[in-house]
Amino acid sequence: MAGGLRGAALCYILRMKDREQAGSKRGPRGSAAPGRSRSGRRKDSPGFWISGRNPVLEALRAGLPADRLLLRRGSSGGVLERIRRAAAGRGLEVREEKSDRLDRLLRHTEHRGAALRITELPQTTLEDFLARRRKAPGGLDELFLLLLDGIQDPRNLGAAVRSAEAAGAHGVLLPDACTAPAGDAAFRASAGALAWQPLVRVSDPSAALDLLGECGVTRTGLEERLGRPLDEVSSPRPLVLVLGGEGRGISRRVLDRLDLLVRIPLAGRVGSLNASVAAGIVLFHFSRINAKKEP
Repeated sequence: MAGGLRGAALCYILRMKDREQAGSKRGPRGSAAPGRSRSGRRKDSPGFWISGRNPVLEALRAGLPADRLLLRRGSSGGVLERIRRAAAGRGLEVREEKSDRLDRLLRHTEHRGAALRITELPQTTLEDFLARRRKAPGGLDELFLLLLDGIQDPRNLGAAVRSAEAAGAHGVLLPDACTAPAGDAAFRASAGALAWQPLVRVSDPSAALDLLGECGVTRTGLEERLGRPLDEVSSPRPLVLVLGGEGRGISRRVLDRLDLLVRIPLAGRVGSLNASVAAGIVLFHFSRINAKKEP
């Protein structure tokens, strides 16, 4: 495995050099690609609101850039006090509003008296993510990723990211097309995990899998018809788990690039699981296998 990774690392370096040479065709040295900042991060809307006590607290603790914090007037409690302390530590002013004002601003009533305006959600490119990961403890040898191929329900996106963060995944890959927004609903479903889990934007998931394959990563897909039973599989790291979209599953171009397909054996009459529930089961299966390997 180590020798294979050294060869894959060389492929990666050569590919990066090719990209740098091709950059001269796109514009002057140092210019950013359209839709991205010079840091390689995606330029999204100027800001968006997230809500819910735990999501707001985690966003503040994680240091996400934010410029407005609203709390329901007269509210109190342990989490709200921690939100106030976290905001004070960052010098962020707390404004109190009536509950109906929060309802109108957020267009729902599930905010539990807390709302935070995020000015930027940090996201990076796969190339930059891999370059940084190679310098981290374990390098690419222990890489553990989740790729969401066509998840369109923001609640499923948030819940899958929550499971990925809890299972120790190093990042979640989000294709630009046909992916639910990582906004308020996704933050609530993630219970704030979106604030901590590294997000990697990819323009083409099949090309991303090609690059990961060159780096020696086992590309594993959850496929209920063609996959091997999960309890018979012990796929080693480095690994990327691919989760298909609700209803349609993994797209054909992505499916053709996978090294391994797995399925969750079901004992009941219903033939499938919710996408985010299935993701959690498989993520923790591979997380447990890796934990058993450690001394």
